Amino acid sequence: MKKNPIFYYLLFIFLFGYHFLYSKECYNKIVCLNSMDLIEKMPEFSTAQKELNRISKIHENILDKLAKEFHLKVEKFQKNRNPILKKELVILQARAHAYQKTATDDLTKMQNKLLNPIYKKIEKAIHKVIDKDKNIMRVDDCSPGKGVIVNKGEDITEAVKRELGFTN
Repeated sequence: MKKNPIFYYLLFIFLFGYHFLYSKECYNKIVCLNSMDLIEKMPEFSTAQKELNRISKIHENILDKLAKEFHLKVEKFQKNRNPILKKELVILQARAHAYQKTATDDLTKMQNKLLNPIYKKIEKAIHKVIDKDKNIMRVDDCSPGKGVIVNKGEDITEAVKRELGFTN
């Protein structure tokens, strides 16, 4: 029986190719990161949250005052059906709606201003971790409620925490 050189060649290619594709040094990894865990540990987030709560409270107080004023005028209007009061009600309602939009826009703008630097800092740390491990091809967010049910990829949250200077 004659040895088939093609068979050995294919066997060599198959074994070498398999090793090349699945060796730890040569494959692309999908990893996950718990972004909520990172964000909650950042002191900047706590400061931003306090500031956003403070601004929200200010807007809430102003809207409450407008609502109280509106309800008082409604009661007056129901008692004497004065057309001038009706006009004032319409104007007051428009003011309240306009202020509500202003408050929402203000909060959104402030949220972006305060949180975007935090997100950029985390992103920079993630890129440092990825630069250290060239095999990472994708990072999924595995925070609760983020839509990733199962991720068998390596969790790099701890490595990113170290990049951010957390000692935990």
